[in-house]
Amino acid sequence: MRKHIVVIVSAVYIWRSLTNLNACMRILIPIKSCLLTILFTVFTASGICAQQTFLLKNASKIFDVKIRIAECENDICEGKATVYILEKDSSSPVQTLLMPNLYLELNEDRKPTANLIELYGMNNSGVIFDDFNFDGAEDLALRNGNEGAYGGPSYDVFLAAKPNNKFIKNAALTKLASENLGMFELDKKRKTVETSNKSGCCWHQTNRYKVVGNRPVKVYVFTEDAANGGEQVKLTTETLVRGKWKKTVKHALKKDYYKEQ
Repeated sequence: MRKHIVVIVSAVYIWRSLTNLNACMRILIPIKSCLLTILFTVFTASGICAQQTFLLKNASKIFDVKIRIAECENDICEGKATVYILEKDSSSPVQTLLMPNLYLELNEDRKPTANLIELYGMNNSGVIFDDFNFDGAEDLALRNGNEGAYGGPSYDVFLAAKPNNKFIKNAALTKLASENLGMFELDKKRKTVETSNKSGCCWHQTNRYKVVGNRPVKVYVFTEDAANGGEQVKLTTETLVRGKWKKTVKHALKKDYYKEQ
């Protein structure tokens, strides 16, 4: 008899516990839902999003690009990323590049821009396809952050290696694209790479390179120096001619020279 009483009491205790648990769950579930809604609203309002995936179909003539990046906030995505190089209109990657840090600017549609380079400007894409060594094949530059001069954009540069056009990081061109005022510019007619740099307001320099054996070789330097506080700007031109540097120096009045700029 005593055993039956114990069983009955135990059953009643368990039933009451389950009833209380169900009551708690009915309370907790709405609270959890409410908290999730609040968190989602806060993150959405602040423009902060977790890992994002983008597909770029117009960045390259021969490839599509799929990017998975760690975090986006407002119109900038930055962080650890995986870049998949795809055949056009295909989901199969021909190459995968791992970036410790990738920096993407988003357009009004919240899609990454591509192939924009703007000296002293705000439009510098995270993905750039072009022929950096003038061999006829598309190469690739990926923006690794803002490690350039004056906190400007910096890039890892990858050259297409024949015959399979796999992208191989080029240390020398990456250095050029990381230590100057943003990504270097290309002169397709001269087949040269051109960098810009400055010191303060009044000293500017342009360096021009030929790409020989996938390495930049400096062939031209032009320096504007107006930092002397006088009325003149010093203009120095250095040119590599048959293996020897030739240098010319001119002076111009600041008011006339910068009026033409």
